[in-house]
Amino acid sequence: MPSTCTFEFDRPEPVYYSGETINGRIVLHTDSNKSVNEVYILFQGEAKVRWEEGKTRTVNGKTEHYTEYFRGTETYLNTRTNVVNSGELPAGTHTYTFCIPLPPQCPTSCVEKYGKIAYEVSLVIDRSWRFNNEFKQPITVLHSYNLNMFPELLVPLKNEDIKYFCCWPCSSGPVVSTLTIPFGGYAPGQRIHYQLEVDNQSHGYDLDGIALKLYQVYTFTATTPRRKTNSHSNTLTRDGQAERVLRLSKRIIKGTLVIPPVPPSSRESGIIQVSYHILMIINTGDCHTDSEIQIPIIIGTIPLVQSAENPANASIWIPQTPDTPEAAGGDLPPSYDNCKPPSFLEATHIGDKFVDTDVNEHNRTDDFIPKYPMYTNFAMPTAPPNDLPDSPLLEQPPSSNSNSAVPSAPPDAGAAATTNTHGYGWNASS
Repeated sequence: MPSTCTFEFDRPEPVYYSGETINGRIVLHTDSNKSVNEVYILFQGEAKVRWEEGKTRTVNGKTEHYTEYFRGTETYLNTRTNVVNSGELPAGTHTYTFCIPLPPQCPTSCVEKYGKIAYEVSLVIDRSWRFNNEFKQPITVLHSYNLNMFPELLVPLKNEDIKYFCCWPCSSGPVVSTLTIPFGGYAPGQRIHYQLEVDNQSHGYDLDGIALKLYQVYTFTATTPRRKTNSHSNTLTRDGQAERVLRLSKRIIKGTLVIPPVPPSSRESGIIQVSYHILMIINTGDCHTDSEIQIPIIIGTIPLVQSAENPANASIWIPQTPDTPEAAGGDLPPSYDNCKPPSFLEATHIGDKFVDTDVNEHNRTDDFIPKYPMYTNFAMPTAPPNDLPDSPLLEQPPSSNSNSAVPSAPPDAGAAATTNTHGYGWNASS
């Protein structure tokens, strides 16, 4: 029977904010003695970008078709610690604990068509004259984006479009469209309440149909064979209204857009960037170009207190994360030990996923989908639950307050067969 390996973390969901410390243990079970060069724990965090483009060129008067491959890599963490030196690994169950601090600027995990940002904890058994045994466990890392630390996001966003149908001397009156949303930043699970004012001053054109969309735009930057960017956009949610705005009339149209589980907007430069905007389209009919309004917005990991339907009670539902200074935050509590934390749901994925062809197909974790916080009950806080989901490392409710000076290691597991337990910790630098 082959060796088996399980990864256990100090919280039910292996989701961590940048700046936090990952505590956990790896339990390895072997049925027979193994001769090894070494056994080590590896933690890696990196971004990879890859796409290909078809090109043509002329050689000796003949046209040739070829493929150009664009690639890019950024490494955020690459640490390795030996847990067994060269020799004999006895049969039985072996437990290795780890304590991994995450740098504050680690970008958020994501997977998209042309690239991904991924973090993995691995146990590697290096054996002579044989393929290495590798056991991998991906985790989600979130670059905390506390919207409450950016007061400019409290300002409503407004954009206007003026559309003329014809040129002078046959010109008609304009269509003036104004789109307003109450805040500049939101978190997944929230609803964006919008208001659209349409003033149709034209004499001969009725407007039929209005569509609003929340767009996600990924920008990928390759560095080899030369620096080049590529982008890919997804429509996350839409709200279509079959509203008619007759000629020489005005209308005010209201609606909502729900934000699904998605990564936060990028705050630091890197080879993978994500941004969001709202796009409004008014169908002008005939052969005229549709009227469009675009408003960029910020998606964070922690919503604005003022964006809740009951802001007075919402502040107790806002966690403190590593990017929140102790003296900042006003009414924000130091932690959410006694409150219900946001749920974490798998990302809304659209289109093809990135496949890491640099890794042996037997050791890939391409099926992993990151999870993001969802504030589905943010507008209507309820009493925190009495019990949290079972976790092999949890005896008390988890805390996301990562300002503790010394993170505690998880308790040792019970032994089975022959059990060897080792503790390891290392800093974030290689």
